[in-house]
Amino acid sequence: MKINIKTVAKEAGVSTATVSRVLADYIGVKDNTRAKVLDTIKDLKYEVDSVARSLRQRKTYTIGIIVSNVLSPFYSIIAKSVEDKARESGYKLILCNGDDDPKKELEYLRILKSNKVDGIILTPTGKNSEYINNIIESGINVVLLDRLVEGVNCDSVIVDNYNGSFSAVQYLLSRDYKKIAFIGGYTDRTTGLKRLEGYSLALKKAGIKVDNDLVKIGDFKKESGVRLTKELLEGTDIPDAIFSSNIDMTLGCLIAIKNAGLSIPEDIGIVGFDDPDWSTIVDPPLTAISQPVYLLGLTATEMLIKNIDDDKSYSGNKPSIITLDTSLIIRNSTR
Repeated sequence: MKINIKTVAKEAGVSTATVSRVLADYIGVKDNTRAKVLDTIKDLKYEVDSVARSLRQRKTYTIGIIVSNVLSPFYSIIAKSVEDKARESGYKLILCNGDDDPKKELEYLRILKSNKVDGIILTPTGKNSEYINNIIESGINVVLLDRLVEGVNCDSVIVDNYNGSFSAVQYLLSRDYKKIAFIGGYTDRTTGLKRLEGYSLALKKAGIKVDNDLVKIGDFKKESGVRLTKELLEGTDIPDAIFSSNIDMTLGCLIAIKNAGLSIPEDIGIVGFDDPDWSTIVDPPLTAISQPVYLLGLTATEMLIKNIDDDKSYSGNKPSIITLDTSLIIRNSTR
């Protein structure tokens, strides 16, 4: 009988990927599992050296991740969860900061491809679809994280941005707020678009027409949150509440409200999308839409590594989209 890696895996009761990691001496394999695989190899008199060498040539056990803003607490947690799962699974991680810049994103995609990574996790700008598909066609697995991109043929992991925003505005309406403003990021990214759509639908269902003067679109960054909130507070139609659609813009919003000498929630209410650690420290504590950030990165990494191990091809197959739920955390930033 011809002995091969599948034979070893079957006899040891593990996956072929686990045997590969043991042969290549990668971290992330439990000691008892490693011992069982090595004992099986010995019992079967399996020739290790040549196989291990070919395995090293075929796989690098390296994955890359490109995030939009490495300084953001949201993406810091994402990077941590991806690293944790990658390391546990025997993969090295290359972290790239794309800055939500299509040119920088493309540069890093090319670097990761040239480094022959086994897979890439990407929070996409939506501007490099053709090259991403080129990477996928070259045999490198890709999983999109946090955002969807039409025309890109790969799996994705996102949160329910639409219903998260809908519930935030619905809650503000239940607290008798009438003039609810929206500050958000790029609407050519699905996160920005779906959060705006959720806001708009909640108002529509309450019989309130969306006031375009109360809708401010920026770039998801703190400075943008400061600037847009300042515009709202200096306008002719000042809102009685603001829904801020991401963590960094919410921080900017709070700064602008403080600079204007207004009190929360006495003068104005606020709900933020994202529930950072500082939500409970600020005064008053922030009412927020919480998304499972660590789980988001963890799920994307699990999906990517499974696709790598299964040598998944999208030829004729519809990509999978995993959508994680959000939750409304009620504190004291509304009346």
